[in-house]
Amino acid sequence: MFNLQETSTTMKLLPLVCLCLVTRSGKTFADGNGQRVISVAVEEGGDAVLPCSFSTKKNIEKMVFDWKRDGQKEVFFYDAGQHYNKGRTGQDEQFTGRVFHFEDELKHGNASIKVTKTKMADSGNYSCNFPDKQISYIQLFVGAAPEPSVTTLEETKDWELLQCVVRGASPKPKVEWQDSSGNTLHAKEPQVTERGGSYDIILQTTVTQTDHYRCVVTQEEINHQTEAKIHVFFSGAAPEPSVTTLEETKDWELLQCVVRGASPKPKVEWQDSSGNTLHAKEPQVTERGGSYDIILQTTVTQTDHYRCVVTQEEINHQTEVKIYAHISGTCPKPDVKILNETKDWSLLQCVVRGASPKPKVEWRNSSENILPAKEPQVTERGGRYDIILQTTVTKTDHYSCVVTQEEICHQIEDEISMYIHDESSAGWIVAGVIGILFVGVVGVVVVLVHKLYKSKKGRTAVPQTDA
Repeated sequence: MFNLQETSTTMKLLPLVCLCLVTRSGKTFADGNGQRVISVAVEEGGDAVLPCSFSTKKNIEKMVFDWKRDGQKEVFFYDAGQHYNKGRTGQDEQFTGRVFHFEDELKHGNASIKVTKTKMADSGNYSCNFPDKQISYIQLFVGAAPEPSVTTLEETKDWELLQCVVRGASPKPKVEWQDSSGNTLHAKEPQVTERGGSYDIILQTTVTQTDHYRCVVTQEEINHQTEAKIHVFFSGAAPEPSVTTLEETKDWELLQCVVRGASPKPKVEWQDSSGNTLHAKEPQVTERGGSYDIILQTTVTQTDHYRCVVTQEEINHQTEVKIYAHISGTCPKPDVKILNETKDWSLLQCVVRGASPKPKVEWRNSSENILPAKEPQVTERGGRYDIILQTTVTKTDHYSCVVTQEEICHQIEDEISMYIHDESSAGWIVAGVIGILFVGVVGVVVVLVHKLYKSKKGRTAVPQTDA
């Protein structure tokens, strides 16, 4: 059997404090003297807002209000804009630099304060005093909520005894063991120790099934919940292995596969994406009561998807986990530029450096047509390739240098835009414009001649008389 432990914390946020309505800041109750008290709870280290508002909600920017703890300790004193954070003396050292008011809310009659980075020692009874003897009472409770620790105390092939330990919690939490479905497990009577308001609690439970178990710690008074998980595996089918990269350089990576608590003893292999079994170091095997822990390492030198395959033929079981290794040399983005140009053409160059495996390099136009190019210049150095590819273009377009490495399913490109001056097109355009102008001029001349002719004809006509 084996177990894996992880810890996670779920923080239930306290209700947001409304700066204008003190009844929204926490629970309100009456003390033994009939005074209304607002209760505020916060986790240690968090910020606590203590609510206080002048009864008429009038502007108190020019007024005085005084915050005290337990009737004696000076927490915050405000007098028409002057307060401890502006150099005023008299504040208790416990609160120095940690208490602030809400400047923009003073005009609404709001005298609330915020105590930052709260400590357990901040717990107590606070009062907000106005000159007319209006007093608001707030009870602040600062709780400690440490994360629990979980472990396996004892185990056999049939069961495991799990233990959860919570130390220094305040207020006293509720501690439970749950399975992965959230069902509360039967547990032994908790062992509880109290020291100055803080609680140490130990809770044990026995489990008999493979599952993810968690110890859940709840403190309702401060709306806080945290948990720690542990995985329990009983002898039988191998669990999913864990894989990681132990070491790497620009040329290789050392991969490790770990299998724990497998029974019967499995065969463990590293394979590449094509299913080829890789050469590996001698496996490290540890046997405990018929269950096996196995560590297998291999070194890879090529970018690929690798997998650790765990096979138990006796029970027809196989499981695997994949990891992607990226070895330096996979083609970086190519560099494209113009080497030479005239008014009729441009010579483009694409440079690829340090690519591995050897890539295919092509020039393409915006329609993805492959362009004819010169013979590529290829240089190989230790399995890496430098490639230079040149092409000549004669048309305005967007051109791309496309680099493809099919072995690792990798493609990258860079683009350049070219404008080629086309004199033939310009000539046709000029000729067209001249032609249009010529037709226009001829039309105007014809109209003028026609009008002149009619004018002359009218002046030479002889009038006829009646006989």
